[in-house]
Amino acid sequence: MTKQTQQIILFTIFALVSYFIWKYFFDREKIVQDKPFTKGYSVENVELKITDESGQLTARFISPNLTRYTDSPILHINEPLFWTYREGKEHWVLESKKAKYDTDKEEIDFSVKLIAHTVNIEQPVSFEANSLLLNLKNKKATTQDGVVFKQNNMIMTGQIAKFDLTQETLEVNNNVKAIFKSQ
Repeated sequence: MTKQTQQIILFTIFALVSYFIWKYFFDREKIVQDKPFTKGYSVENVELKITDESGQLTARFISPNLTRYTDSPILHINEPLFWTYREGKEHWVLESKKAKYDTDKEEIDFSVKLIAHTVNIEQPVSFEANSLLLNLKNKKATTQDGVVFKQNNMIMTGQIAKFDLTQETLEVNNNVKAIFKSQ
């Protein structure tokens, strides 16, 4: 074997080793990395009070668990028990499996099976809905997901409903059915 043949073999070996090193360390497909976990916090057994500009209590809720991500104004609330206040007294109590409170819009989206009823009123009123969006600024609520409204001996059902909790008005649309039972 001549010196020239040895050099060609040695060059070929170095070339192959260099190629495999380059292939192993540098010629990998770019792996798409997941975005890092959004920082946030979770609080257990929480009670949150919501006040207006004058400091008067307008609403409060308790929950076994609340989660907030720092890049979002939305609080994720599990099993909230929520009260609205009128003239400093509990007015409505709302209960749901899940809710999202948008602190920027001051809206609460009760997303799973809402049950609500009045508190401390002689003639109690209650309603159930699959979901409900409540605006805390104007005390108006809407649902597009079906509602059952009960007051004394009357039951009303419908698909779309608008509530004004301050004026105590209810508007029900689409597939409305009302049953009145005399006593």
